[in-house]
Amino acid sequence: MFKKAFLILITALLIIVGGGCGMNSNDIAKEQELFNEWLKEFLEEQELPSDYSKLSNGQQYSVKRIYEMIMYLEDKYGIEFEYTGYVRAQILENEHLTAIPKGGNEKTDTVTVTCEDDGTFTDDYPNVAVRPYYEQMITDYVKNYFGSDKVKVISSISTSISEFDNISEEKMKGNVYGVNLIFLSYDICSEQKFNEFVKDYGKWCQKNKYWGKGDIILLNKNHSIDDIDIKKDGYDDFLGKQQYTLRLHCSVKEGKEISIY
Repeated sequence: MFKKAFLILITALLIIVGGGCGMNSNDIAKEQELFNEWLKEFLEEQELPSDYSKLSNGQQYSVKRIYEMIMYLEDKYGIEFEYTGYVRAQILENEHLTAIPKGGNEKTDTVTVTCEDDGTFTDDYPNVAVRPYYEQMITDYVKNYFGSDKVKVISSISTSISEFDNISEEKMKGNVYGVNLIFLSYDICSEQKFNEFVKDYGKWCQKNKYWGKGDIILLNKNHSIDDIDIKKDGYDDFLGKQQYTLRLHCSVKEGKEISIY
């Protein structure tokens, strides 16, 4: 029963993943071997029965779809991805999978693959690939502005960039919408300097077409920049009024005035 179910699954996968038509027996055997290795490791990681036939019909379907989506990502971007979650189609929610590039972090590097209504897959990997470059650019600007390393920038983005070989500041102009949290240590600026920075930051973003919004936060003396670790504990504990002295929001959108409040 296992062999029959496995061969049926492999045949379906070879057709869907794109190898069934025009593949020779060696190619099919290689695909079977690759899937077999993946399946064994996946079932072990998820603490599922190693015998595929012992899975429920729903579990078998989910495993098949997870494999298809992971292979979609790896074939498209040429890198390995690690599975982190899967949701079957719901009434108000499309079927989707979450994964991270191998060695990545779930809090900053999660990629979502969505099965659209027409059955095709889409993903948001470009946002994950470009984010570190964008975040570093904002960080460098803030550090240079204050002449201090006592700053912390946390960014999330959406981007139209699809080529990742040369992600430059020039390439990001007009092609990234960023949402930034900019934390400043209490001892690097006065209230006046803080207010000046927020205005200058908005003008810099507008001039360079770095569209988006951000919260600029001046921590109080009881809280240190060094304690903010998004990969470990996140940053929520630094967003309360008891953690900061000053906080302003700055929004920069194409064709609109800079908004600060």
